[in-house]
Amino acid sequence: MTQVFMLLFNLSIVTPEGISRDEIVNVYSKHFETEHECQQFLDNWSSIIRSRGVDTLQDMLKDGYTVELNSVSCAMQNVST
Repeated sequence: MTQVFMLLFNLSIVTPEGISRDEIVNVYSKHFETEHECQQFLDNWSSIIRSRGVDTLQDMLKDGYTVELNSVSCAMQNVST
């Protein structure tokens, strides 16, 4: 196992009726070797990450459901090598 840092999207799901679900969804995306690299990428590309990331995740949901982005951060993750 190797430790890397990844972008962590923290999301809420909203039903077609406009009701926010109790469940919180965390999605890891894109890995970096150091926390500094991850944070620098997040700082430099935050607006694009927030729009494109949400659009990508939105496309994964059933029609009528929407995703609300609570936060994007850098988080340590173990990956298989």
